[in-house]
Amino acid sequence: MTTPPPPEPSEPAEPGPDRSPEEPAQQFPQYPPPPPLPPEAYPTYSGGSGYEYGGYGAPPVRRRNGMGVAALVLGIVGFLIGPCSILAIVFGRIGLNRVARGEATNRGVAQAGFVLGIVTLLLWILGIILLANQH
Repeated sequence: MTTPPPPEPSEPAEPGPDRSPEEPAQQFPQYPPPPPLPPEAYPTYSGGSGYEYGGYGAPPVRRRNGMGVAALVLGIVGFLIGPCSILAIVFGRIGLNRVARGEATNRGVAQAGFVLGIVTLLLWILGIILLANQH
């Protein structure tokens, strides 16, 4: 297939049904349309919007894990300083209550601090009783 040479600038272009006389004649190759894609090429949606937008409800609860961590630290320190074990028991219980209400996520840490507080308190009480009986 041969294409005719473009008209010279001195020659006016012939106006056609889809061209105006001011535009130069341009011919583009005609390609067939692409074949349709197979069904697996299209994304599938599970019915959701894809994005979760916050409503006008209460703001999300901020996780408060401080009591559980404090209970664990005080439970460990309770081996050296006896009264810290009482605080470990109190803070561990508060931390476990927060976990039960969904305000905290560190159940294991709070539980470990609570148990360590009980163990260290019992060891301190046992040590004081043994020291008192030696005299």
